[in-house]
Amino acid sequence: MRSVGDLRLQGVVVRRIRCALALGVLASAGWTAGFASPTSASTTPALSWRSCDGKYRCSTLPVPLIPSDPSGPTIKLALIELVSTSPHPVGDLVMNPGGPGGSGIQFLEGASFPAALRASFTLVSFDPRGVGESDPVDCVDAAQTRQLIALDPAPRTAGQIAQVTTASKTFNDACLAHTSKSLLGHVSTVDTAYDLDRIRAALGQSKLDYMGFSYGTYLGELYAQMFPTHVRALVLDGVVDPALSLTQSDEEQAEGFETDLRDFFAWCPTNAACHRELPHGAEKAYHELFADIAAGRQIVAQLQPKYGGTQQITEGVAVTAVIGSLYSSQSWTYLAQGLQQGLQGNGDTLISLAYSYDGLMANGQFSNEAAAESAIGCTDETYPKGAAFYEKLASTLSRVAPDFGASEAWSSYGCALWPISADGDYGPVHAPHSPEILVVGSTDDPATPYRWAQAMASELDHARLLTRIGPGHTAYFFSSCIQGDVDRYLTTLTLPAPGTRCPTTN
Repeated sequence: MRSVGDLRLQGVVVRRIRCALALGVLASAGWTAGFASPTSASTTPALSWRSCDGKYRCSTLPVPLIPSDPSGPTIKLALIELVSTSPHPVGDLVMNPGGPGGSGIQFLEGASFPAALRASFTLVSFDPRGVGESDPVDCVDAAQTRQLIALDPAPRTAGQIAQVTTASKTFNDACLAHTSKSLLGHVSTVDTAYDLDRIRAALGQSKLDYMGFSYGTYLGELYAQMFPTHVRALVLDGVVDPALSLTQSDEEQAEGFETDLRDFFAWCPTNAACHRELPHGAEKAYHELFADIAAGRQIVAQLQPKYGGTQQITEGVAVTAVIGSLYSSQSWTYLAQGLQQGLQGNGDTLISLAYSYDGLMANGQFSNEAAAESAIGCTDETYPKGAAFYEKLASTLSRVAPDFGASEAWSSYGCALWPISADGDYGPVHAPHSPEILVVGSTDDPATPYRWAQAMASELDHARLLTRIGPGHTAYFFSSCIQGDVDRYLTTLTLPAPGTRCPTTN
């Protein structure tokens, strides 16, 4: 993620690597029927690279807007690469950081990779169609985005539900007004899987080496199902399980965030900085803060005009800040600071965390992550219509996850009102003809619970599970042990021993 100027918290790791909130609804075993033929290298133009952003190289690749119509209109994908430090690398390793809606270009520019991986591969990433610099989906401006973040994430009364309904329709209508309907109808993950195969061909690789994080694992899973003979090595880190129903995925993700929040509460007394900020305990401070917000107490953030000026901390802002902080334990000290300041009426840190999570940039604008996330996620899956379903689901999930259950249930509501028909319901994935795939899960991952990695390792016909012990979303950047096993697999195709478990070290 690019710097957010004076809102950036030095050293904080707030990754917007979300999983799709609903990739469920089982489909028939023959769901791959009707897919187009694999991409031919002879029909894909070679990439022309140019220097960009210092040590990187950038390029664009034209791809068919409709994958099944290669002679029809095209869109351009933006790509970036970091050339291998070795003169004779294994090949190109393509990456996706998650989302849906995460910019692969910003990800590659902002991440730090081990020397061994840099020597073995040229690292390649891209903005998927509809994202960032690849014909981006456009919906609302910065002021409207701030209003959406401030919305009640768990409406309870008829008036609150009506307000959320109106806001969702306004957002969806804006997407339709500012983005071509033809593009909105072709931004699904299946469409991007076709693009991924064209990228492979344009790189001159007969087989794909790929590492996907969070939602990026879903892209990898579909690719393995659609193009199994084009796979050399696939790493799926922070796994989305498409065999889950909407209700199952929402419930298990809400429970995952609930678990990590409890981990934060337990950690705080053991950390000098957190204990100093919250001497009476993080759990007590957390509940006091949300009680103050519910009671209407003024908690205000003082920001530069380009970031919105004076902003009130609402429940929506506070919940977003907490969720963003739980993606990495490296952010927990900032969550503690946010709680402490919030109890004193100062919302600066809370709003910094919330806005950073939702893609605030240095110029005061937001990236198109939220717009792309809606367009892709709502196209990938069919969602139940009507607010009554989500109201009932919120009540059910609140009993198993009192802090996040209701907001998790309502998070999919916008897709129920989405103006574009869903591409289809894809899942489960078995990829029977693929080579061995490395599935990586973290025991206390809040966004993609560990059981999803366990399930996917079983559902795939050829897979090995690698486990990181500890909290936080995804594993590769939090464990040198995980990095070693992943890099070895990518380089030599040697899988870690069955049952391998790695500690968190980074």
